[in-house]
Amino acid sequence: MSSIIKLIVLSLLAASITVAKAAEKDGTTISTDKGDAQLPAITNNPASTDQPIFKFNGFGTLGVSHSSQSLGDYTIDNTVPKGPGLSQNWSFANDSRLGMQASANINPQTTAVLQVISEYQEDGDYRPEVEWANVKYDFNSKTFIRIGRIALPSFLYSDSRKVGYSYPWIHPPIEVYRQTSQTNSDGIDAACRFSVFQAMNTVKIIYGQTINDLPSSTTTSKNLKGIFDTLEFGSALFSVGYQDRNSTNYNALTGITTGPVTYSDITIGASYDPGDWFAIAEWIQRKSTTKVDAMYISTGRRISKFTPYFTYSQNSPASFVSVSPTPTASAIQTAKDSQNSVSLGLRWDFMKNTDAKLQFDQVRLSNNSNGYLANVPAGVTLYGTGFHVISAVVDFTF
Repeated sequence: MSSIIKLIVLSLLAASITVAKAAEKDGTTISTDKGDAQLPAITNNPASTDQPIFKFNGFGTLGVSHSSQSLGDYTIDNTVPKGPGLSQNWSFANDSRLGMQASANINPQTTAVLQVISEYQEDGDYRPEVEWANVKYDFNSKTFIRIGRIALPSFLYSDSRKVGYSYPWIHPPIEVYRQTSQTNSDGIDAACRFSVFQAMNTVKIIYGQTINDLPSSTTTSKNLKGIFDTLEFGSALFSVGYQDRNSTNYNALTGITTGPVTYSDITIGASYDPGDWFAIAEWIQRKSTTKVDAMYISTGRRISKFTPYFTYSQNSPASFVSVSPTPTASAIQTAKDSQNSVSLGLRWDFMKNTDAKLQFDQVRLSNNSNGYLANVPAGVTLYGTGFHVISAVVDFTF
């Protein structure tokens, strides 16, 4: 899909040149629209002329965290190689990132979007990566199709998973969201919205592939397909989805490729947000050679510019779907990875499009695993251990 991404970048550049020429001809000034605070979702502004609209938006988070567990690193997903704990007393790795987004209304029906994000990578670098690069065509106000690199709609916050300002917590609960750390796919998706009595229903289908290229391994998932349904009724939202893919893994250290293995995910989410308070819950069941369940519930209260919140999250140990071929000792131990977290936090919206958050997590590992701690020294077992994590961030959009 690299050729498609290049085409989208060229389309955005062409659109910007067209806008600049139109502005010069008309004697007008092109200003940057700061857009909606719920970045990175893009709303296509209707053009007042036949010329395309070109926009830049940005978002970012500066975050630091500390873990009381000194024999392992607390990391929010498996693409972060190290974090607070063993490697560092205080770490910026988990939550700090910067994103830029450009969009162009090429014509009334066609929109192009490019999003680039810089965050801590597996190789210890903050190099920018293309998160989104797609072209969208609206058949009408309720039906569209996109092609290129698009967000995987796995969770309620998939469209804004990288945008800390868009959700109440420091980061989405890791016991659930790290079950699928891949956030985008190269392919197509299509969606249709329609009324169901007094509610609005959206059905989305996706097809594509993903490549997770790390220094020590490369995971390639092909024939990724899924269907997702979201029902909105007043302040309530309900979502259910299914996706599967065939994945192979290349180990750069051994030169061995394993797979393909079929992965499938079932997700259910619900939220209620009348304004003064909110409640959110999500559940995922991931199935491959093993099956694992994970869930969280969260609630908070908005008091002027402050939002205190509470979250409980957990994931179960994985059970083997089949004992043929016989699981290796490493696979058996990995399947036991399980933990739960109780989180208390406070969000302070002290400026327009800017917030500050402070969060305390009490994490308890299962009785037979090191949970999701990274870089635990060989031979060290922390089974049943409890520890705490303190995190602080500043989120912003522009």
